[in-house]
Formats: sequence, structure tokens, C-alpha cells
Amino acid sequence: MKRFILFLTFLCIGCGIMFSQSKQLSPIVNIKGVFKTEYQNIKKGTPFVLQQVVKLKKAPEQGMSRTQAVLVADGMQLGLPMNMLNIVAFQPDDKNSFWQSRQLSNDLISYYEKKGYQEAMRKDQAQEANDYLKELEQSNLFYEDAAIEDYLQCLLLSIAPDQMAVNREGIPQIRILKSPTPDMLMLANNCLLVSTGMLTTLDTEEELYAMLSREVAHYVLDHAIITVNKNIARAKRAEFWGAVMDGVVAATEEYLYERYDYYEPGLIFITNDIVQALVNDHIMNRMGLDYTEKQEKEADKAAISFMSLMGKNREALVSALTKIETFYRTQKDVEALSKYGAYGSLSKRLDRMGTAPILDEDRNYLKKISGVVSYEAAMQDYNKNYKESRRLAMKNIDNGMACSDDYLMVARSIMKLSNTPEANKECESYLNKADEISKVTNLNICKMKILLLLRENKQMDAVDLLHQYQGLLDAMFQQPHTEKDAQWIVSEHTWAEKLLDRTYIM
Repeated sequence: MKRFILFLTFLCIGCGIMFSQSKQLSPIVNIKGVFKTEYQNIKKGTPFVLQQVVKLKKAPEQGMSRTQAVLVADGMQLGLPMNMLNIVAFQPDDKNSFWQSRQLSNDLISYYEKKGYQEAMRKDQAQEANDYLKELEQSNLFYEDAAIEDYLQCLLLSIAPDQMAVNREGIPQIRILKSPTPDMLMLANNCLLVSTGMLTTLDTEEELYAMLSREVAHYVLDHAIITVNKNIARAKRAEFWGAVMDGVVAATEEYLYERYDYYEPGLIFITNDIVQALVNDHIMNRMGLDYTEKQEKEADKAAISFMSLMGKNREALVSALTKIETFYRTQKDVEALSKYGAYGSLSKRLDRMGTAPILDEDRNYLKKISGVVSYEAAMQDYNKNYKESRRLAMKNIDNGMACSDDYLMVARSIMKLSNTPEANKECESYLNKADEISKVTNLNICKMKILLLLRENKQMDAVDLLHQYQGLLDAMFQQPHTEKDAQWIVSEHTWAEKLLDRTYIM
């Protein structure tokens, strides 16, 4: 027995010397698992801890891989060639070991050994992502709400690993994009763009958690860089950004004022056309976000497994993807479902994952994003999707989380879609409710009441309200305002004066 223990001691020392003289390809990770088959003198079912991955100076045996996982099992340290990882089953017990085991199972270390870490390409990709964000910032296309951003960032921090099994660093940071379509984009500078449309399409925190887990999977498995290598014949940088910015420039204050009669100082909505300019095939290809069907499958499986590990409802991913598919089908956006981005193979992926119950609304989640829902309702109104605008506004109203603008959006949708005594009466009640709970004077409510009075042939009442409207415009002009605000006030004064003249004639 003493001889056996002494032998093991010398064996461990020998292995330690062998591994200490090797090149480290990963940090210390300590991933738990069990052997699925017998290996050397280790029996099937024996637990192990994978400490790190190294590259030996020379192969231990002819034909064996020099890249080896260093395991500790039965008190011994041994090497397992990375091409034999299929004989073990990882049993991660926290977020770090989960994502680390996924990186090792996907053989990322061997990929980097062949391709290199490609620092120059990563730097170039990160700079392009920074430029992209800068243009979005300058065009005021980010939804700014510190509380919502912090809520999303906390969710992301509970998912993303603090340490990887490969020599990569960074924690993703979230920004919210003003966009009515449900999208998530993980950029090369570790910025995760989440659209307002995504937040409002989903109804529960677990659905959002599942979608964030999918993006983390793409990020951890380095799918973007792998895809960029496949898209090697890409456009020159200047040509690429010129094409992108043609769409971004359209989203300006002038564009808003020319098209829209619902007004809030400093607020910019975004059209579906601009979204297509911001998120399209060309950009997806250049940034490596046009993932393959295999990569989408990997991300789906990783997200579901991660949800299970973290005690979440694994069916939340199917529920979320079903709602996203329903959105695009309702909007008749066949291109999104057939071609670009994460939704190109959505129908196939849902078929593969099987049916699952659609999750009911989560009141706590809906409370946190109620402000985003109000904004999204107004954005859908701006895009003339009045039914969708009303649906979103009613989402807040039905849950007792409505603000004045929610009631206003419902009233606008009624006026845009119908003209009956019953509909006008309903519209009036929503306008009165909007007026009742409004914390500030809302010129839009007053203007809509004027239009409703004219619709009902109540010209004298409309005249009185027009004079009040002009007084409100004068009061607004006396307050601090921008040049754009001043232009809008002047144009509204002109509109009111002309309408007064026509009303007197009537």
C-alpha cells in the first residue's frame, strides 16, 4: 500500500512537472464533471475537476494531441487530449463553469491555435462598433432611462461569465435602441443593443432572461469573429459606413417635425425604414452577426441549458421566440423571417424545440418597462400602426400602469380608425382621462379635443378651445426652449390662426 501511495505521489509530481513546462492556453477554471467511459486507470462515473488547458512541448504519445485538458480525478492529475473531451460529461454548477465548459466543448481553444487570436481584426471590429454607436448617439436614437438600463445590466451581469476558459476579457454593456422591431445585437465592442420593440414584445422577465442568454451564448462562443472570417470578402470600411449613415441621417429632428402631429419637445421616434437602414443584411455581414443555422442552434441549446441550471423556466425561450415570430408575421415582415439576423431560421428552430406554453404576463416586469411601453405605443402611432399603438397603450392601462400618454394614444387610434358617435364618445372619455392624470399641461390633448369638437360640428366650443391652445403655445414660448421648439410653436400658431378663420366662416 505504501509503495502504491509513493508511486501515485511520484506520478503526480511527474505530471505536475510535465504540465508546468507546458504552455498555458487557459486560466485556472475548475470545471466539475464525470467520466462517461473508462480512461487509463480511471473508472467510468469517476468525478473530476478540469483545472486548465495546456499545450505540451511534445506529444506524450505518438498520434496524441499536444493540447490537453489538465484534470484531477481520484487524487491524481492527468492529461486528457482535447480531441477526447467526448469521453467526459461536464457538470457545471455556476454561470462561470457553465460558459467555460461550453467554450471547451466547442473547441474554441483549438480554433484560436489555428487562427490566432486575431487582435488586429478584433480591434478593427470594435472600432467600427464604436463608430456605429457614436452615430446612433449623435442621431439621438438611444432610449435613455437610467433605471431601465440598470435593470437590464443587472440581468446581464447575472448571465455573462466573469471569467472565460479562453484568453478573452470583458463584460457586455447594454444600450437601448429606439426601434419598434424586436432585436438584440451583440457588437464587437461588447455592447449589447436591445431594442424598445424587444422589451415590449416580451411579457415576462424570464423571456427577456432567455433572450439575453442567447446573445451571451453568441458572445461567449465568439460566433461573430468566426462568421467574419467566413465573410472575408467584405466591403471596404469607408464604403460600409457610408451606406449605413445614409439611413441614420434620416432620423433627425426635421424628419420628425415634417411628418408628425403628436409632439413632445426633444423626443424622436424612428420609422421602420430607418430601422432597416440601421439593421440590415449588409451590417449583419460586416459585423459577423449573420449567424449560421448551426450557430443559432448552439445558442438556443446553450440558453435552454443555462436557464435550467439557474432555476429558470426553460420554456421561456420558446415563448419569447414565438412572440417575436408573431410580431414579424403580424407586421408582414417576411424579409426578417426569411433572410437576415437571428430570425432567418426562426420557424425551423421553433419546430425543432417543440411546442411550449406561452408565458402569461409578469406584472413585476411590466411595471418596470411601462415607460418603454408608452414610448413604443407612441412610436407605433408615428409609424401609422394605430392598432399596434392601441394594443401597447392598453397593455399599460389594463395593468393599472398607464400614464397620460397611454390614454392619449388610445384616443388617437380611435380617431384614426373610426368616426361614429359611439367611437367619438369613447375617444372623448380617453382624452378626459389623459387630461385628468396628466402632471403637466399637454398641448396634444388640447389639440385632439379641438379636432374632436370639429368632427362633431361643435364649432363654437372648438373656437374657445383654439384660443386656449394659442394661450398654451404662448406660455410654452415663455419657458426655456430650443430653436426647434420655437419653430414648432410658430407653425402651430399659424395652424390655429388658419383654423380659427375657417371655423368663423363655418
